[in-house]
Amino acid sequence: MKTFAIAALSVVHLTSALPGTAQQPDSLNVNASYQCSNGMTVTVIRCEKQNAQEYCEFKVEQNGKLSFQGVHLREKVAAGVKSCRAQAANSPSSPNSPGSFPRTMADQGKSFDPPYLNDMPSIERVKQEIQGKDPTDTLARQVAVFNELPTVITRFMLADRKRYNLTPDEQKITGKYQLAAYELEQGYKKTHTPTEAQAFLQLHGRYELDSALDREMHIKLFTSAFLLQLGGADKARNQWYQAHLDQEKRASEEAAKEAKGGSPFVRNDPGTLAARRCVELGGSELECIGKGLWTGWTDLVGFDAGALGSSKFAGVILNGWYQGGAGLGLNFGSESLSLNGCGKLVPNDHSYTITKKPNQILINVKSEPTAFVLVSSDDLSLSGPGTIDVKGQIIAGYRNIWMQEYKNNIAVPGRGYWTQEPIYAPKTERCTIGTLAQASPLAPDKNPLTRDLTAAIDVVMAAGPPGLRMSGQFIGQGGLALEFADDAVTLDCGAAHIKQPYTVENAPSQFQVTIKNGAAPFTLTVQPNGTLLGSGNADVAGRVVTGSTQNALTYAPKNARCAIGTLTPKGRTTAQVSQ
Repeated sequence: MKTFAIAALSVVHLTSALPGTAQQPDSLNVNASYQCSNGMTVTVIRCEKQNAQEYCEFKVEQNGKLSFQGVHLREKVAAGVKSCRAQAANSPSSPNSPGSFPRTMADQGKSFDPPYLNDMPSIERVKQEIQGKDPTDTLARQVAVFNELPTVITRFMLADRKRYNLTPDEQKITGKYQLAAYELEQGYKKTHTPTEAQAFLQLHGRYELDSALDREMHIKLFTSAFLLQLGGADKARNQWYQAHLDQEKRASEEAAKEAKGGSPFVRNDPGTLAARRCVELGGSELECIGKGLWTGWTDLVGFDAGALGSSKFAGVILNGWYQGGAGLGLNFGSESLSLNGCGKLVPNDHSYTITKKPNQILINVKSEPTAFVLVSSDDLSLSGPGTIDVKGQIIAGYRNIWMQEYKNNIAVPGRGYWTQEPIYAPKTERCTIGTLAQASPLAPDKNPLTRDLTAAIDVVMAAGPPGLRMSGQFIGQGGLALEFADDAVTLDCGAAHIKQPYTVENAPSQFQVTIKNGAAPFTLTVQPNGTLLGSGNADVAGRVVTGSTQNALTYAPKNARCAIGTLTPKGRTTAQVSQ
């Protein structure tokens, strides 16, 4: 039905019509219904000429319910009907006919709520339709599809503004797909080596982000009518989301009119101060209002949000992914690294410190039963100790948990569903930590359900470039304060503040931090006691909010000069770096 899907989606609206014409050689009958597979029917309502071309009005019904109605060129409608009839002819006469299998969830003899679930593909159909170039590739594709099918159910749920949770039937079918993916993966692990199993995990993970497999899934597993329903659900969800954003914008504008000076950013409560600082540093208004609300709420309940950062390391860190052989990888953060792909161990965190030696960097990793050291070369690749034992946890099995359905805080007898949660057990694995190179950044999120959220998180918590970076806050006696993040450093000098990029260089005898402060960059050196040392003055050219117009905030420049000198780490003062 691919041809008909394209025809149905390319709707042409007629502005005028001429009298009908005689029957065409394509044998397309007006007022005739054509039966397709899976309960879908196409009916040609009428055909008329306009501008020397003939158009036909048609409708698509699924199990007797209207799914789509539109107008298209006669030859396109005829091609769609032909494809529809061919598909019906090649389909099994019934789900239980010899050699056939249930193609949809409804073919298994039960009706589901909401009704769209009846047209979700059966487990058998996925295994029949989704094939690869070899058995391993086939299994990987099938696992990826089983992991992606629950997102289709979520898309329908998000379009229904009257509810925020899956129905029991939606939960049940989601569980069927998840269980199918789990059983395929566990079956592969039982018959292959740990290295092969890790490679298989990465393969189906890549397929889950593959837009080509996503298109194949839609073409092979869903009817045109179902895809139209899904498109309508996505459209409804997007319209609701846009209406929500518009409502927030109107509320913000109304609050701005009531605030002193016409702007909500000129008040001095904790939330407004946080939001004002955020926009002055270049953040978007929507993002910064969210930060302001969080700060205001934590202040209201007496929680010091700033205390969360007091235990952070202040000094040189590594950032980003480093990939080794056989699927092993290290993901560095400000306080720890995550070790991935060590046998069957689930990813686990290990604290680390950095030691600077002449022309060499040592990364000391805390691990059990034995700590180990990584050596960084000039090209910032890492060399590990080779084969070592690492203590961690594995998934030893899964326990079944009954999720009871409640209505008005009263359990509904017989309503609920089973789900599974992993059971962890301690395990020591032997893995090889050899040469690891900086890995490419993760591919952008393509999932339409999560990509907007992922993008928003990336704005608030930017990942920054891989390699040597800085972390923590540093305070100078001359009034200069620095707060390092993975992507940039914020400079404060009096009432002026600005966010600027920076680099960390592995010089022969010391680390050098260069802050690219516009036309006035400056360099700091990391001392053995963890302080930063510089000379001269730092000119900070920032901006402050002064008010707002009807459409935007207004700003004024704010410049200040502070002596650099020695900047001391705030919070944890234990040196990470030694000469």
